[in-house]
Formats: sequence, C-alpha cells, structure tokens
Amino acid sequence: MPLRWKTKNRGKLKILVDDLSMFLSLDKVTMYMLLDSFDIPIPSIKATYLSRRPVYLRQLDSHDDLMVFLSEASNLPVYIKRSFGSYGRGNVLVTECDGNMVRFGNGSQENISEFCQSLDCTRALGWILQEPLMPHPEIKRLTGSGKISGIRIHTFLTEKKSQVIKAIFKINAGVRDSDNFEHGASGNMLAAVDVQTGNVIRAIAGTGLVQKEIPIHPATGERLVGFQIPYWKDIISLTNDAQLAFPGYLCPGWDIALCADGPKVLEINAFGDADLSQHAYRVGFLDNTFISLMRERGLDQLLTMPPNNSIQSKTNNRFGIRKHHWKW
Repeated sequence: MPLRWKTKNRGKLKILVDDLSMFLSLDKVTMYMLLDSFDIPIPSIKATYLSRRPVYLRQLDSHDDLMVFLSEASNLPVYIKRSFGSYGRGNVLVTECDGNMVRFGNGSQENISEFCQSLDCTRALGWILQEPLMPHPEIKRLTGSGKISGIRIHTFLTEKKSQVIKAIFKINAGVRDSDNFEHGASGNMLAAVDVQTGNVIRAIAGTGLVQKEIPIHPATGERLVGFQIPYWKDIISLTNDAQLAFPGYLCPGWDIALCADGPKVLEINAFGDADLSQHAYRVGFLDNTFISLMRERGLDQLLTMPPNNSIQSKTNNRFGIRKHHWKW
C-alpha cells in the first residue's frame, strides 16, 4: 500500500470509530475528566477560559479574569491550549508576567492585554490552562530541550483485549512548545519504536523528496536509533488500560508525555493521522498485523465494500453497512 493514503481509504477506516463516541475526545476537558475518573495520569488542569464547566474546575469567564490569573506568580508557568483543537495550533507556554507583558516558552513576549484578546476569538469550548510538563531526564539529554517529546501509541481493541500495534516517538526540535509533526511543517522529527522492546529502530526528518533518516540527533549528537524509551512497560500498561475506557474507538492514537514522574496522557485521537506511522516505519498503516486484527473482528471485508448507507442494520438499527458491528 502506498505511504500516502487515498482519500477513500481514510474514509473507510471510519468503521473503527463510532460516531456516537467522538465527542469524548474532541473535547479535551471531557476526555481528561473521564480519564481522571479511572485514575489514568493526565496533566493537572489549573483552570479553563471561556469554557462553561462544572464548578469542579476553576473557570475564567472574561478577558479581565485571564489577565488577573496570568498576573499571579503562583499560576505560572502555565500551558494554554484549545479544548477543541488539533495539531497544537494555538498552544503556548506562558512562563512569566510582569503585569504588563507576558513571556513565552520560546523567549518571545507580548502585551498581556493583546495576548488575552487574541484568545477571545475561538470556538465555544474555550481554552484549557494546565500544568507545564517536564520531560524525562533521558529525553532532555537526548534532545537538549526542556520541551516534551512524546509518544503516539496506536492500540487495537480486539474482542478479548487491547494491544499496542504501533508506537511513534515525536521528537521536539526545540523550536515549538509542542511536539506535533504537522505533516512535516513543524520541523519536529519522528521515530519508529519497536513495540516489544521500546527501542527506536528508525528516525526521520522532513517529508517527500527531502525526507531523510537521522540516526543521530542533529542538535545534541546523541544517538536516536537504539534509544530506549523510558517507562516502556508502564506506557504499554497505561494505554491498554485506558483503551478500555473508550470502547467506541477500535484503533485510537494516544499522545503520551514522557515525564520525570511517569507517562501521562495528553490526548486520545479517535483514529489519528496515519502519516505519522507511515513516515516513521516506512510501511503502510494497513500492514499484515493490522489487517489480521481487522479480520479477527470480521471487519476486513468492509475495507472493500461500498458504504450502502441506505441499508439498516438488524443488529443495532443504524443505517450504513460499515456501522453494523457496533453493539449499541
């Protein structure tokens, strides 16, 4: 299968995602509260901004509220991100504030009033203000950066258990506050990880004709290939356990932060971009292992069948042949 999926193939794999479950991950506050209720480690939420939530969470309802929050030294540093968003767009680390200017993780600064106003034009789900996470010492040594370089884990929920099928190390180049690859636009790097051992087996930078393998980290000179991901057994246990909280996702993509005090779930994607895996492993996402798991659940035939959205399922009364396998 080619590295870049055809649009029709991406659409077909929606059979792995139950439409009724998608809001559980689209809204990160809902996602975090669900995970927290199962004692799955997540970043600590300090407050929300322009986001109506139960009183369990501190809520900042106005531009002035946010300015006061950022002006209190005890609240900083703080990592700000959209509750509904992707690719780390708009994510920013605020490290300092003197009451007039705010300073960010990349060293730049902005007038506090103008910064707060820039957050006002957003979707109704607002913003999350959470604790900044510090990378594991081995990650910091490898990258030379105090920014998070996390793991994208794909689990697959079979009829009997959850299992990890792919793992991609997202290596922060130190320029951005997030480790998102953004289809190569961010400058960050990717590495394929052996899911049995947690060892990096291949690392790349860039996409297309300019993509190149990088066995050595370009900034630190540390060896990427062969690097042992910290807490590997804990990561496997964590994601397999967390998968069971989302039975409506058969093959989600988990973003896991590798912190000094252990792995933490940053988010779950109902499926997640397949290009991360394909760039890192240099193999199509629909490999033999994946097809075998689809076949085990009787789903492999749906990859080649037309949608037939007018047909109503006798098992769950839903319309569409690709939705008949959901149990509700």
